Amino acid sequence: MRRALAALTGTLLVLLIAPAATATAPVQIRVSDPASILLPGSDFCGFDVQAEVEQKFKVITFSGNRGTLWTGMTVGKIKAVLTNAETGESISLSIPGPGFLDATGTPIMGTGPWVVFVPGQLLYLVGRITFELGPFGVQPAQVRGRTIDLCEVLG
Repeated sequence: MRRALAALTGTLLVLLIAPAATATAPVQIRVSDPASILLPGSDFCGFDVQAEVEQKFKVITFSGNRGTLWTGMTVGKIKAVLTNAETGESISLSIPGPGFLDATGTPIMGTGPWVVFVPGQLLYLVGRITFELGPFGVQPAQVRGRTIDLCEVLG
């Protein structure tokens, strides 16, 4: 009985003295407002492209390594209708990703379908994509999958 009581007392002391394990709950931000963007021809395709975007996705940030590393991801539905402003030619795309974010919120990797704005191009990417910073946000550093130039499709 004394051993059991001593063991219980020792366990209680360790629990009271040891710091509590703290984990920060993930933060979820819902994005559901539609977006309308005019992509100027001088930067991308040589003709203006109107992008109408329907989005219902979440940005989820979470901590790891006891709260010292923040990472995040995007999940959900994103649809875009891209229209050549001169000819009226348009395409409709589902581009839900998902994407994985670094500590600053910058996409560093994506899987699935994406549309990326690169100087002189509008790219539709499907597969596993790693990103780097570019003049219009991020641009693909490596694509393991398909790449389609949407300027050619819309032109």
